[in-house]
Amino acid sequence: MKCPNCHIDLQPKNDRGVAVNACPKCKGLWFTPAELDEFEDLAIDPEAKTGSLYIVDWPTQLQCPVCSAGLKRFEYRFFGLQIDCCPEHGFWLEANDDEKILSLMRQEAAALDRKFTAEQKWAKQLNHMRSPTFFGKLKSLFQR
Repeated sequence: MKCPNCHIDLQPKNDRGVAVNACPKCKGLWFTPAELDEFEDLAIDPEAKTGSLYIVDWPTQLQCPVCSAGLKRFEYRFFGLQIDCCPEHGFWLEANDDEKILSLMRQEAAALDRKFTAEQKWAKQLNHMRSPTFFGKLKSLFQR
């Protein structure tokens, strides 16, 4: 496979335990869809609902290293990070985009944790307010 940017052979690389292909010159990385899923799982629970990867894309001048079709650019999970993909074969990440993806996914995981914690606290408060002792105390305030 050839680098979409430099047109030199991609080399196998281990990126934090995920086997990908890398360009030795521009440091870009090629991920298959399964590899990108595995990579995202490093930062967020694999069972978490991460939402749409992309909906809208636009053409680029880059070519897929597998089939040579034109890559499409899209905004990764609507986070503002633009990456390229071949809908059939995978994703092209420019140098350091892998770090940005992990950072974005960690932020998303933290936001989900905050939401779940807030929902759990609210549910506990509602259960307390529904308890007979709470209503009894409230009722006694108005009977005086």
